[in-house]
Amino acid sequence: MFAAFFAHPLARNRDFRLLFSAQVISLVGSGVTTVGLALFAHQLVGGDSAATVIGIALMLRILAFLLFAQFAGVLADRVNRKHLLIAADLLRFALLALFPLIDRVWQVYAMIFLINAATAFFTPTFDATMPQVAGRAHYVQALSLSRVAVDLEAMAAPLLAGLLFAWLGLAWLFWFDAASYLLSAALVLASHLRPVAKVSPVPSPARSLAAFVRELGAGARVLLREAALRRALILSFVEATAGAAAIVATVVYVRDVLHLGESAFVFAMAAAGVGSTVAALLLGRATGRYESGAATVTQLHGLRHRWTERALIVGGCVLGAALLPGILQPPLWLFAALWLLNGAGQALIAIPSATLLAEHTTEANRGRATAAYFALTHAFWLVTYPAMGVGASQLGVPLSFTVAGALCLLLTLAVWWTRTPVQAHSHDGARDARA
Repeated sequence: MFAAFFAHPLARNRDFRLLFSAQVISLVGSGVTTVGLALFAHQLVGGDSAATVIGIALMLRILAFLLFAQFAGVLADRVNRKHLLIAADLLRFALLALFPLIDRVWQVYAMIFLINAATAFFTPTFDATMPQVAGRAHYVQALSLSRVAVDLEAMAAPLLAGLLFAWLGLAWLFWFDAASYLLSAALVLASHLRPVAKVSPVPSPARSLAAFVRELGAGARVLLREAALRRALILSFVEATAGAAAIVATVVYVRDVLHLGESAFVFAMAAAGVGSTVAALLLGRATGRYESGAATVTQLHGLRHRWTERALIVGGCVLGAALLPGILQPPLWLFAALWLLNGAGQALIAIPSATLLAEHTTEANRGRATAAYFALTHAFWLVTYPAMGVGASQLGVPLSFTVAGALCLLLTLAVWWTRTPVQAHSHDGARDARA
């Protein structure tokens, strides 16, 4: 699957290799901890109470993202991003190393909140760094590989967690994740990331606090100022709707509607991962060829606007098409095919959205904009998770899928209706830097 990567210029980019390896390693560790949290909660409180603990822990995870991501964005544009990444990794290492020692539910909640607070500093900073490392010409291919890494983590982490649990015990799931963050920090340390260029002087101490407060909203202003980014945000809500349908309701559909076992559930979820991976790889290859005809920065910007807008609309339509047939209660083979489309549609929205974000930001404000995008998209998931849960319990899973599909198509139609012709223009950073 990664064979094409070794023939790509990114394979010769030492800093990209180091950071991509750090991402893959830490993702696998995080996936193992997700499984470990469920086992730990069941061991700690047992029975139905474990589901409550896990649900609250996941809500605290998103709450930490919402509370700290904006602060992380401001810091990412003010301090050395390399140091910020290493500090976040080391903090997560220390917290995960202590996790097996806790014995109270409130301690679980505190640990999950603090670990994800550190992640809220790491992830937006990492995402803001990748355009600089990969280079503008190869950024889309870098995004595609990152998406593949996320999908492989989702499929491989549960298997690895099962093996670690069987061989070494529950504590080693958390210690494995701790080691992954330590290794990630070492890889980031080995990279050569240049400091972000400051386009304006640092405020005096008397004004620094007021300036910091103003900068908290700067990233959101960048997102809302550009029509293309506003449309991408709407379709990110579509992505969260389809993703919540898969994560929250698939197990209920397979077990209670199709009356099948856990292997059928794993098969359906694996289909979504395969769909996302294939779409990411194909999109990276197709856009690389499409953009190769650009002779100037202005032409490249125009081409990227064209293909991102098309991919976003296609992604929204694919997600709607994947969910609409739910009321017909498709059998497993057809349901897996629909979930293949679900995964593909999510990739077709996530990658173009991140591309547009990079196109409309500069190194001076990319940290704040990326953090705002990170916070807003996780807020969408905070809405769609419980909404899908309530819909499944009140309407039934099949009808909930169809309602979600209709919503996806309506929002996609609204975005298509409000689109504007792409005009060739370039961003020299002067306007963006004022954010």
